[in-house]
Amino acid sequence: MSQPQTIPKKSHPSPSYGVIGQFYDDLWGEHSRAWQAARRRLLKPALAQARQVCELGCGTGITAMEYARLGLKVFALDFSPVMCRITRQKAHAEGLDVQVRRADMRTFRLPVQVDLITSEWGVINHLPRRADLARTFRAVARALRPGGHFYFDLHQRKLYEEKWIGQFIGEDQAGKTFAAQRGGYDRRRGKGWIEVTFFVRRAGRLWERRRERVEEIHWPHGEIVRDLGRAGLRLLRILEFTDVESPPSPKKVPAGLRTMYLAQKKSV
Repeated sequence: MSQPQTIPKKSHPSPSYGVIGQFYDDLWGEHSRAWQAARRRLLKPALAQARQVCELGCGTGITAMEYARLGLKVFALDFSPVMCRITRQKAHAEGLDVQVRRADMRTFRLPVQVDLITSEWGVINHLPRRADLARTFRAVARALRPGGHFYFDLHQRKLYEEKWIGQFIGEDQAGKTFAAQRGGYDRRRGKGWIEVTFFVRRAGRLWERRRERVEEIHWPHGEIVRDLGRAGLRLLRILEFTDVESPPSPKKVPAGLRTMYLAQKKSV
């Protein structure tokens, strides 16, 4: 019996998401109920006042579509051309007005100041250098109107040390894509990392293997508070998850896996 053939692997450097972006929604598109409930609670007062919003690191456009359905003017920014393309396709399919742009979170600019900027599911962890955090917060402050809000979340060191280490295997519902993930945490560099290998079924018995590596910086809470303040942003609230399936704590705890932050640009 002949064996299935495999197309040679292709590697893509982070943060392109050239490979992961194509399969993201099938494998990682859903968040827990506890996470969604806490997010709605934290964002509710900011969204009630918002007319123009920016999703920074929009990924496949899940959040950008949500804002557009509420009738908000939406700017969706991402560094990955693949993610931008997917978001445009979703907006076009639903007839939603979403302005999608490829942009770097450290230097992005908007044509107008907006009421709310959000950056979700560890986008800021993707910054390549520690000095980039302050640059990103300054860019956010520049794009916000006085009194505007900034919502973001971060992956914490425990997540890299306990959840990313080892192997994880997933597949889409159609059984045409399989993903094997392994990762860990480099204490010396203060970075978490994952390497994801995809096996995609093509014609006949042919499978294509593709691989992508992603590295993320762990940001101590003190650095976040310091650089927010230096950028003219005031921290309002945090929610700390020790388990994304359970309700969060309203303060920092040592066992945190992920943290939600809500900040506000100081009024002139």
